[in-house]
Amino acid sequence: MNSKASANAFGYASLICSLSFWVLLALRLIPGFPRIDFSFNYWLAIWTVGLVLAFVAAALGSGRWAWAVLLPLGSFFLVIVLVHLREPH
Repeated sequence: MNSKASANAFGYASLICSLSFWVLLALRLIPGFPRIDFSFNYWLAIWTVGLVLAFVAAALGSGRWAWAVLLPLGSFFLVIVLVHLREPH
């Protein structure tokens, strides 16, 4: 497997880890879809894996995968903001 293919594999795996929270959140809106509830620590671990995979993809391939680092970080901070918006003051 060449370096570009490896970088793409790591990069796409990073995207899956980074966006899986939002996909599962959207699927909860479908009636009858099984409810999948993971703890915040579980999602934090998934986003950390996504972050590491994005760094590996950027190191192996082109710098465009460096942008993938922003997705798990953005997901983490967006969840923190959304949780604090829902809490009463």
